[in-house]
Amino acid sequence: MPRFLYTAWFRDDDALEDDQDREWPACFMIEAADEGRALAWGDHLAGGFAGRRPKHFLQSHVETPEADASSLPVVEDGEEAGDQTIGW
Repeated sequence: MPRFLYTAWFRDDDALEDDQDREWPACFMIEAADEGRALAWGDHLAGGFAGRRPKHFLQSHVETPEADASSLPVVEDGEEAGDQTIGW
């Protein structure tokens, strides 16, 4: 099954406006049948993370990785991966 690079952007509203870490990305691989399934599952996981923390889920996208992404966590479509697995 193909793997897709999923990137989600979050905002921490508790951080100061000029804090460079106020907005940040999280990246991981999703093993799914197609890009649509990977995006939907990634958004599900990112929304869950944002709901458990005082963070806002801003946007996301998926792409086919162009470089070696073997160091990133891998989540299967439908797998309820925990925060430590993903490394938020």
